[in-house]
Amino acid sequence: MCNFAARDRGHQSPLFLSQKNMVSAEAIRQLVEENPSLSKFFVVDVKVSKDNNIVVKADTDEGITIDECGELSAAIEASLNRDEEDFDLEVSSPGLSEPLRIPRQYLKNIGREVVVETIDGEKLRGTIATAGDTSFTLEETHTERQGGKKVKVQVQTPYNYCDVKYTKIKIAF
Repeated sequence: MCNFAARDRGHQSPLFLSQKNMVSAEAIRQLVEENPSLSKFFVVDVKVSKDNNIVVKADTDEGITIDECGELSAAIEASLNRDEEDFDLEVSSPGLSEPLRIPRQYLKNIGREVVVETIDGEKLRGTIATAGDTSFTLEETHTERQGGKKVKVQVQTPYNYCDVKYTKIKIAF
């Protein structure tokens, strides 16, 4: 968390690293995660360019609104010091077409239909049945022969996040 008292005494904020006063992506993430007033938000991704262009992708368990993006942007900006370094800040949602990146996104999307590609290149379609810190369970429908008839069977298969190339929400119109 940012030590505001040290910053006010002329010391460099921990949100800035290196001689160029680059904003740290990890410090931005930590700021959001450790601030009780921002507890409804979770950071999906933070990118900081060499020019201090900060792009924060954030969400809430209910889905982030434009007003909430503005609220989060204002909180982050209030923690940065424009006297130490100029920066551009953009806060947005991850977007429906982007892959899931963190376990909390999987938790949020339990019950939703997804497309999964494994590291081995296998493409799967199914529904997220469960999600945890290191893995999730995909429920797929398979057709099997039982007694001479084709029957649809629900199969749940666990996958470690590290074994998955990407998982995307299947958008239905």
